[in-house]
Amino acid sequence: MESGWISLVDGDAANAEKQFLASRGARPYLAAEIGLIESRVLLGKTKEALAACREALAAGSSTTPLLVACGEARARAGQVFEAHELYARAAARPGGGRPRIRERADQLKKEAVESLVQSTSSGAKDQNYPDARGRIARAIELNPGEANMHALAGDIELTAGQRAKAFERYREAYRLDPKNTGVQEKLADLALEEDPALAVSVLDSLARREPRYRDRAEQARLAFRVSNWPAPEREAAQSERLTRAGAASLVWWTFPEIREAKVGASVIASDAVSRKDSRAILRAVSLGLLDVDRGTHRARPDAGLTRRTGARMLLRLLRIVSAGSKPRCLEGSPGSGRSGADAVRAAAGCGLLGDAEGTGIGGREFTRGLDRVRVLASGKEVAE
Repeated sequence: MESGWISLVDGDAANAEKQFLASRGARPYLAAEIGLIESRVLLGKTKEALAACREALAAGSSTTPLLVACGEARARAGQVFEAHELYARAAARPGGGRPRIRERADQLKKEAVESLVQSTSSGAKDQNYPDARGRIARAIELNPGEANMHALAGDIELTAGQRAKAFERYREAYRLDPKNTGVQEKLADLALEEDPALAVSVLDSLARREPRYRDRAEQARLAFRVSNWPAPEREAAQSERLTRAGAASLVWWTFPEIREAKVGASVIASDAVSRKDSRAILRAVSLGLLDVDRGTHRARPDAGLTRRTGARMLLRLLRIVSAGSKPRCLEGSPGSGRSGADAVRAAAGCGLLGDAEGTGIGGREFTRGLDRVRVLASGKEVAE
């Protein structure tokens, strides 16, 4: 055994292996087993070294030299995570915290995290989500304070369609690194659905540094207000398909001027009279916000709101609440008789509608338009 260690120190791994094998008796010495593992590692016999490690570690003799030898065997075999675990155990043992052991443990930790992140990303791309989750969990276990690890876990959940779980992962990443722009952006996107108040806080922070986030911050504040509305109006504002009745209800809810406006005689919408939301629909009809079929006297409240009707509605509302002053975006445009296509273009020019394709308007877009009407009517901003 002594001869084996002398050979190992002299760099003669082959003779060291031979001597350590020769020293084996009915009950091999642990020092010889450690030397045998180290010599086999140097000779590139990783399979044999790992087999010897399994036997030695199974016997319960987890001394610092054995942990280091087996850690290096694992590292040479490409098992970086397992190698780090053994080196970390060695560094944590009494008397095991020597600088070079700690340095090697830290180096393997970095390599293990990089390997796990790479394999996690591959697993997510291949849609092997259970494997990807397991790997990122191990990476987080190695480096729990690294925000990007938690953000990657959020990316996996988002790709897997688990938006609520992704939100929790991004929120933890944000807690660890609140000034990380990438994390803030990912969190804000989901917070608009899960926690509008948090979205406002995150986007306001981004907007203070980058003006390009101001529009999104405004949208977040609107989403936060909507989240506190009564259920019917909140559902209308968040609906993918907004009805004509839903649009009338949103106008009724958001603009006291419409509720209080005096109206004269108008066409009666026969299909709205007995509805719970009749006041909102009839007021929209009487103020010219919604049209009624002159022949049938029907306002079609449950029909989807088209972009053309929505554009006319928002433009008419803007004129009503502007209190005699005409917003600059409407200067030179006729007040009535506008075609549907012209109305859509004018509404887009005032920022009341986006450039979305299709014939319908969703609740979120229409609600943003209502918010824009309020801004323009207040005179605090001039539409370009």
